[in-house]
Amino acid sequence: MKRTKTMKIYQEIIEKSKPVDEKFSALGESSLDGVKILFHVPGIHPRAKEFQVYEYADIELENLPSQAVYNLTKNHVFIIDENVGKQFFVKDFIKKLKIEPIYLKAIESEVKIVPYLDELIKKHGLKNEGKFTLVVIGGGLLVNVGAYIAERCSSNLIHFPTSVLSMADSPGGKVRVNFISNDRAYKHFYKSFYEPNAMFFDERFLEFLDEKQKKIGLVEIIKHGIFQSPALFNYLDACGNELFADIFKLKKAILWAANLKQVCMDVDIEENENGSRRILRGGHDFSDRIEEDHKLEIPHGIAVAIGIIQQLEMEHEKEFLDKSKKLFDKLDIPYSVEDYQKWE
Repeated sequence: MKRTKTMKIYQEIIEKSKPVDEKFSALGESSLDGVKILFHVPGIHPRAKEFQVYEYADIELENLPSQAVYNLTKNHVFIIDENVGKQFFVKDFIKKLKIEPIYLKAIESEVKIVPYLDELIKKHGLKNEGKFTLVVIGGGLLVNVGAYIAERCSSNLIHFPTSVLSMADSPGGKVRVNFISNDRAYKHFYKSFYEPNAMFFDERFLEFLDEKQKKIGLVEIIKHGIFQSPALFNYLDACGNELFADIFKLKKAILWAANLKQVCMDVDIEENENGSRRILRGGHDFSDRIEEDHKLEIPHGIAVAIGIIQQLEMEHEKEFLDKSKKLFDKLDIPYSVEDYQKWE
């Protein structure tokens, strides 16, 4: 009975995804400007006491100070990926606002671990700051780092994701931080929820990504195409390698996937086994173990690609398996550890 009920949840997600598919299938380049996606904060999450909805909006970084959400507090703390901080428009923004950011290296095994972050909070006296707004400019690793720090310090939180993966997959409020002990990695050792007050999309960050970084991030988008949206899958297949050269096509895929994730969360925030979990965690039960076995040194997107193939093989889903392999091959995304080691 329970399986029947949760399968109904999955079917409801598929049905409610169709209007999103229709919307993005019809969107032209100019129509993508100013896209906004509203994410709801579930009543069971701690931040629901502060707000019920947060916005994922398309704005340029320079326009952040004009946003009401930025002016919730006078005090601001910036955490910025040190490579992202070298980009000209980020440097100009830092100089204009006279910011003294905390720069971090995006190294999973060194930065996204509990002891390091607890020490960082202590080192910078963030718990003594009073009420402040934390602005995070970086990829998925820093998004999780920022959420952990904001939760610990009860601060406001604004995300500017800068990678394909973080732009498509970061909305949702999950806090996931690792732990390493005796040379063993524990993926997602710390789990919680802490939604941002807002998340913003600046497409210029995409221009600084190399092709491999785009491919790594694209896997989380492909995941939605496989498990949720045939229309998105067909779009990715039709675009092929143009996704890596055409910012508009890539941006459309990113926002499409983010909107599909919003549908999953609205219908089934509890991530039932045959509900939204099948989509949001597609391939991830395998990828988590792969990342642990490789001491968090294999890129998350590649681990998910491998995990998706392993899951489909286990489920004997031959049609999806063949389609997935064909698309991964077309986009030159490895889906085995051996192929990744050659690709690397």
